[in-house]
Amino acid sequence: MTKPVAGSLFICTYEMPRHLSLVLAAVERQSTRDFEILVCDDGSSDTTRQLVESFAAKSAFKVRYFWQEHQGFRKCRILNQAAREATGSVFIFLDGDCVPHRDYVRDHLENQEEGHYLAGRRVELGPLISTALTVDQISAGYFDHPRLPLIMSALKNDTEFLNRSFRVPSKTLRHLFKMNRVVDLKGCNYSIPRRALEAINGFDEQYEGYGREDTDVEIRLQNLGYRIKSMKGLAIQFHVWHPRRDFTPANDERLEELKRSKRIRAIRGLER
Repeated sequence: MTKPVAGSLFICTYEMPRHLSLVLAAVERQSTRDFEILVCDDGSSDTTRQLVESFAAKSAFKVRYFWQEHQGFRKCRILNQAAREATGSVFIFLDGDCVPHRDYVRDHLENQEEGHYLAGRRVELGPLISTALTVDQISAGYFDHPRLPLIMSALKNDTEFLNRSFRVPSKTLRHLFKMNRVVDLKGCNYSIPRRALEAINGFDEQYEGYGREDTDVEIRLQNLGYRIKSMKGLAIQFHVWHPRRDFTPANDERLEELKRSKRIRAIRGLER
């Protein structure tokens, strides 16, 4: 019988194999081993599949790959598919363009608190440092602590939010510097108990364009009675630069409807 794991790490990706290779290199060297990896692919070409299969063959972790045909942005659908097969008691979410610090998963697991969802932030790497990043650098611990190239990138206004690269586990310091406060959840860096996601019926697959699907999850968690817990200074991650996408206007309308309705469960979610 397979030993249960504490966490399920969901990594969302679409047609960004270079970015994903950096992320997977960082995931492999996490400071805890008590989690599984679920790569959720919204319809990439075989290049991504081959990358994940090669990684899985060498990884010390259980790695599963979920793929669906690309028919526009359907992140919610592939996440629900993976969630139905996940085995962890804590669900941790990471985007395939965000390189996690080696304590990313451990921070999410160790800071779970009853009735809360955990929300972190990210360092915004600029195009210059992002282009120069390599898998070998990541594997060697490039982001274990703020190094001179990262600091110089920030001084040149290439990288933003350098302060988020410092890990601050001390509760006293986090309170002193107001790191224990966070406004909202970002889809690239959060975690929730498995039972909470099941209670809200997972992700709402009505969100088929880009944007707002994670805010929908947050609002329904709040309607369920959950409160936000800050992970500032913990669960650090580094967003590898790429051109931004535009939000889908229809998703703003869906979100406004949710706010009015006070719904808890997704209309098209885990349970059909």
